[in-house]
Amino acid sequence: MILGIGALTVVAGLTLAGCGPRRPLVPVHGRVLLDGKPLAFGSVSFQSANGQPATAAIQSDGSFVLTVIGEGSGAVKGRNRVLVTCYEGQRQAEGTSGIEAALGKPLIPARYTSYETSGIVIDIEPGMRLPLVLDLVR
Repeated sequence: MILGIGALTVVAGLTLAGCGPRRPLVPVHGRVLLDGKPLAFGSVSFQSANGQPATAAIQSDGSFVLTVIGEGSGAVKGRNRVLVTCYEGQRQAEGTSGIEAALGKPLIPARYTSYETSGIVIDIEPGMRLPLVLDLVR
């Protein structure tokens, strides 16, 4: 019985130690436009130099609010590369998963769907001017 409790204590300690300090997040919200008009759906992702990206669903008015899953609302301070996706299937995919969410054809230029080719880099800093406006062009 004591061995079981000791093992449980070690596992719990390792689990808590693995969490480590959270990265400081900066609240970020904005709008995505395509040729000056709000993009009605899709997603946006901001990728810092390390860790998982901050992501958001694009709302019908083009607005978004970034969140890092498991860490909270906002994006990581510093240089972030940005990508945007908007596929036919994302409109129907809201709230679905797996096979139900077929992407279909892209509704924005493909260059925006990759961090390497989007050409969008944003420095996230506390007190930065918000809302951000990402104005994509065809």
